[in-house]
Amino acid sequence: MKIMIFKIKHITGVIEYAQAKNFLHLIESYNDEFDSIDDVSNIQVITEDEAKSIELLNTEYDEDSTDDIPEKLSLFDLVCGDDFVIVGSTEW
Repeated sequence: MKIMIFKIKHITGVIEYAQAKNFLHLIESYNDEFDSIDDVSNIQVITEDEAKSIELLNTEYDEDSTDDIPEKLSLFDLVCGDDFVIVGSTEW
């Protein structure tokens, strides 16, 4: 089963990127995890090519570290498995 990637816009301006099996899985899982989907204003499907071009800041990046951790990652690189997961957000 191919995983789907979604861009979720909230009425507050927050944007989240999530993965789910399909649209129904996204809605049910989001509602279960966050108790409500009422503040969501728009949900958009992101294609594989779009996900490869969207860069997100890596929260594990440390410029003082000698580890080879990149400062940015593509949205596509963060998606794995087939469970519902929020893989990126403008809040973190």
